[in-house]
Amino acid sequence: MKRNVGAVARWIVIGILVVAVAAAAFALIRRRSGPKFERTLVEAIVQSEFIRQVSGTGTVEAALERNLSFKTTGVVDRILVSEGDSVSAGDLLASLDTASLERDLASSRASLSSARADAERLAAQQVIDRLDSETSLLSAQSSVDTANQELADAQKNLDTVERLFDTGAASQNELKAAQDTLASAERRLNQARIALESAQTRLESFDQLASAQRASNEAQISQLETNIANLEEQLNEASLTAPFSGTVTTIGFEVGDQVGVSQTLSLVDTAGLFVRANFDENRAAELKAGQNASITPDANADLELSANVRRVSSVAKRSGNTAQLEVTLDFDNPEDIAQGLVRPGYTVTARITVNDLQDVLLIPLEAITETDGESYVYKVSESEPGQGSVERATVTILDRNATFAAVESAPLKASDLIALINLDALESGTQVSYEPLAE
Repeated sequence: MKRNVGAVARWIVIGILVVAVAAAAFALIRRRSGPKFERTLVEAIVQSEFIRQVSGTGTVEAALERNLSFKTTGVVDRILVSEGDSVSAGDLLASLDTASLERDLASSRASLSSARADAERLAAQQVIDRLDSETSLLSAQSSVDTANQELADAQKNLDTVERLFDTGAASQNELKAAQDTLASAERRLNQARIALESAQTRLESFDQLASAQRASNEAQISQLETNIANLEEQLNEASLTAPFSGTVTTIGFEVGDQVGVSQTLSLVDTAGLFVRANFDENRAAELKAGQNASITPDANADLELSANVRRVSSVAKRSGNTAQLEVTLDFDNPEDIAQGLVRPGYTVTARITVNDLQDVLLIPLEAITETDGESYVYKVSESEPGQGSVERATVTILDRNATFAAVESAPLKASDLIALINLDALESGTQVSYEPLAE
């Protein structure tokens, strides 16, 4: 009996082994004869904002920039600012040595005061001298009047004596005396008339001389006033002041330098910076004033500054076989400029937003197949993690940028999985395997 029990046990073990081998073989055969899985990558559809931008390159410029220079030559005496300093309109920036000018100005002012005093004294003296001349003229006229009266009296007396002489009532001596008196009166009248003419001539000459003296004094005063004005202007020109608020960028001279109009100090209004950028002419139809933009300085590629389009040139600039369209952009935030994030002369990349769609489906470009005017993707229906089947889903492309397309599609919604690679091997119903997305 013991031998029979042992034999039964061996047969039981053998039977179990046979069943196990058969099961393994069946599983292997089943696996090899099962559905074929195409390998792909998947990504979930996102519903979000779509932005398309066009890029151009340009430079940062200042709305107001000026090279300041002295308007006169001289030696630099003081420089009150340094490069990089901020200044306000009217601030004194630098000045020339003006000691010689100030001495000349003081001398001219003293000469002007003296000339004015001389003019006042001359005017007063001329009043006195003219009164004297007028008095002399009146006296001479009075002498003429007296001489005329004396002549008339002498003539009358002679007439009387002659009548008496003719009747014998007067002697020859009396007649001669009357004649002598008349002759004397005539001489005195002639002398009085000569004196009157002389007085009149002196008065007329005095007026002419006085007028000439006044004109000479006035000319001297006018010349001195002109000299003073010129010296004061030269003093002003010897000072360099800021015509507007801004930042000193360069100073082309030092204290002690002999300077003229060619040596300059550069001042920039950094509060009014803007960008002048060039874009390909093919973008002309998409660019317009008011569009949002971002500015990235070449010096800091991680920086994006908000801006907007102020102006799009109506004329393209051609260079060889290409043409560029000039666009002017303004920064949105004055704080960006105040913090020195951009400076005049910086080279930048300008990106202008030409389309902005809200709440649309975003599909990676590599997931889209375009055939015979139709655009479609492969939607993945997951059967288990890492496996599923695909169905072709038609999409309407609204716009596309360098990475995504904004689409409309009835079969698709946000979070749906779509295939990204090996698309040529796919068709509706194809089984796919992939790396499951991280939760």
